[in-house]
Amino acid sequence: MKQVIATCLTAFMQTTILYIGLLTFQEHALLALGICLSANEVPKVAQMFGMDTSTHVNMTSISSAVSMGSKAVRMIAKAP
Repeated sequence: MKQVIATCLTAFMQTTILYIGLLTFQEHALLALGICLSANEVPKVAQMFGMDTSTHVNMTSISSAVSMGSKAVRMIAKAP
């Protein structure tokens, strides 16, 4: 039961952090990229507090991070 709660908590936190990164993207692209990349660290932090989050690679977070990275690179390249 504890593993189910930990997995749900980490999925919720990762999704929330990715969403915050997307909201921040228009004003601060580089900050948004950092926020989105930090979402991948949520399971490690949860494990430090004793939660068993032995989940497999989340393809949604990977694709979101890659998408945000490519958008940030394009925006930085367009900047005068």
